[in-house]
Amino acid sequence: MNRIKKVIGFIAQDGKHKKILSAYVMPGFPTRDSTAEVLRSAEKAGVDFVEIGVPFSDPLADGPVIQKASQAAIENGMSPEKIVDFVRTFRKESELPLILMGYVNSFLNGIGRSFPEKLKSAGIDGVIIPDLSLEESDMVRKDIEDAGLSLVLLAAPTSTDERIVKISEASTDFVYCVSVTGVTGARKNLVSSDVTDFLKRVRKFSRKPFVVGFGISTPDTARDISKYSDGIVVGSALLQKISSSSQCGETAYEFLKSLRTAIDEE
Repeated sequence: MNRIKKVIGFIAQDGKHKKILSAYVMPGFPTRDSTAEVLRSAEKAGVDFVEIGVPFSDPLADGPVIQKASQAAIENGMSPEKIVDFVRTFRKESELPLILMGYVNSFLNGIGRSFPEKLKSAGIDGVIIPDLSLEESDMVRKDIEDAGLSLVLLAAPTSTDERIVKISEASTDFVYCVSVTGVTGARKNLVSSDVTDFLKRVRKFSRKPFVVGFGISTPDTARDISKYSDGIVVGSALLQKISSSSQCGETAYEFLKSLRTAIDEE
């Protein structure tokens, strides 16, 4: 069984309704060799999934922190194929669910048209492709699911109720909710009536569990957002913290553990 399905199944059956904690990591950032250490720390801290970012020259959905991390990763020699090779090596030591997150061009051109089978053979469990719309997902969905991977589609505050239903039906195991319109990045005041109203709509119309990303930066924010969702995703805030740390693994562990504790309290 796909590792993501195991996590979702456990959460669905757990009487305590455990919340999902997902972390976004950019391979090759902040240094060429720091990624495995950060992943080990994430697993130790209780992260359920890790999104493995694929650096891209024109990251249209990403804010300055992830743009900077992406550029650093490229300068450190990272490419889609090298990331797949890295996952293949890391998979020998860990069963942590890993989701590759990148733009369409990185999958179709960077890895190749047969990317689902290549990702599956390397031990990757799912894909998130921000610039792949619901309508365009038909061109890759069958190949992705035939390979045993999970396709995660995005819902946004601009999504209609009908569209949320369709996005959830097209997503294999869960939906990724973009908390606000705009690009990624930590936000001080994420919890607003607009955000909570959107998440209440997703709760009502989604057929699948959903996590929330774009803006999670503190334990308090994580706790508040988890009240309205099945889990949270942290990216920019994590990258920002490890970017200035001489001990990436320890810094990642302490930050992610604080989020784990916060959402478990909820």
